[in-house]
Amino acid sequence: GWLKEREQANPPFYLSGRRKRNNFLGKTLNRVSELLEDSVFSEKYAKKQGLLQSLDTRVKLVSLLALLITVTFLEHISIIFVVYLFTLLLAYLSKIKLTFFIKRVWLFIPIFTGVIAIPAIFNLITPGEPVFAIINHGFYIGPWAFHSLSITRPGILGSTLFVLRVATTVSLAVLLVLTTKWAELLKSLQVLKIPNIFILIVGMTYIYIFLLIRMVQDMHIARKSRTIRMMNTGKEQGWVASRIGYLFMKSLKISEDVYSAMLSRGYTGEVKTLNFFKISRKDYLWVSLSALLCLTLLVSNYMII
Repeated sequence: GWLKEREQANPPFYLSGRRKRNNFLGKTLNRVSELLEDSVFSEKYAKKQGLLQSLDTRVKLVSLLALLITVTFLEHISIIFVVYLFTLLLAYLSKIKLTFFIKRVWLFIPIFTGVIAIPAIFNLITPGEPVFAIINHGFYIGPWAFHSLSITRPGILGSTLFVLRVATTVSLAVLLVLTTKWAELLKSLQVLKIPNIFILIVGMTYIYIFLLIRMVQDMHIARKSRTIRMMNTGKEQGWVASRIGYLFMKSLKISEDVYSAMLSRGYTGEVKTLNFFKISRKDYLWVSLSALLCLTLLVSNYMII
């Protein structure tokens, strides 16, 4: 009947015959909103009862940092690949979804490492035994002359080593972030002798970035809900400029209010939290196993020819 009939709605008169412009601001704010939700979702992993979550934060920070530094000294693909598999095992034992973990690690690696890894596979950067010839005859690039263009075996091995090393170190960093609450992670930085004032600034910056982003979203949604038709480009730019100025003044006001509130509550420059770290037998066992693993990796790396 008539309920099943599809009715094509006509666009408003002010949009008729005009091409819709891409709502860049709206898309950007939607992506920022997804980032906020992703950050909140990541915090859920830190509250789970997994292997890394049960460790003392200071022990976890130092051990994963030691393993990360060890990976930077490894020169064999097979050994680094074993460490990468070990990070996947740690993610599984820490009750992190492997699909989420792998996607979070490999999402940006092709973008940042590809700029270095892809050119390195060619004989122009890494000479050696050719595996696949692209251009057999000579060619010129500006004042430079080259006999051929091919993909070399040393180039492939070097690029694979580089990408795998980056993936493994990023995996260790992601493990630390996903399995640790942000406040505890900042407090654990004191074991590295990082000044308290720097830790405080980083912590407050992290919190108020999300607050300011939420304010921008609210301003955009409030304006969008009161918009009847599109304005010209000049007025749109004027509104954006005014909101930037308002956000700047608002951030200054918030910083002054927060600092005044801290002083009224007895802040003297020293950061104090309600969390107290306590090392257990499990932490001592983890430190021993981590030290043994790092030593084994380094010895194996220099024994393999």
